[in-house]
Amino acid sequence: MESITKEYAVYGSLFLVDEEHYKEFCSYLKKVTFKKSDFFLREGEYCQHLGFLKCGLMRSFYDRDINVNFHLENSLITDYDSVLYGVKSKINIKAIEDSEVFLLHKDHLQSLYHKEAYWQEFGRKIAEAVYLHAKKRIEGLLCISPEQRYHQLLLENPKILQLVAQKHIAGYLGIQPQSLSRIRKRIRGF
Repeated sequence: MESITKEYAVYGSLFLVDEEHYKEFCSYLKKVTFKKSDFFLREGEYCQHLGFLKCGLMRSFYDRDINVNFHLENSLITDYDSVLYGVKSKINIKAIEDSEVFLLHKDHLQSLYHKEAYWQEFGRKIAEAVYLHAKKRIEGLLCISPEQRYHQLLLENPKILQLVAQKHIAGYLGIQPQSLSRIRKRIRGF
């Protein structure tokens, strides 16, 4: 039991699960390693899993360079629309570096929902996290300048700036790479 408690201390917050339900939840997970450039999901596929990124770095994107999100360790990766509604994904999710992911199949998620009210609350927490992240991202794109978005990224996720190609960062910020270069130059000039 002690090893479960230690494990829970490390992964409990990643899974959004309390200690009482941790062991049951883990029985549904499958640990998978994605090498750099491997796809978690390709556009046109049906997303079958919620992924919990243990370590590594991934990006979600449309086409080739319209970056929606960067996923650092201890974050959720999925196309939630595809999981919930059974529609083909419009996004790609790809490993930027070697990454370890715990996968929860959508069928297992549904069976958990039917077991007890706790799991429905768990699903609500996931939906809230997805919604709040999307809301923050949309507000950032609509309400703050590219320079402010860059500053925010610098403060909240400096690792991304070190590990991700500049063209992907520019795409994430909604600007051209040349504009990102000018912003970086201005910031360094301070």
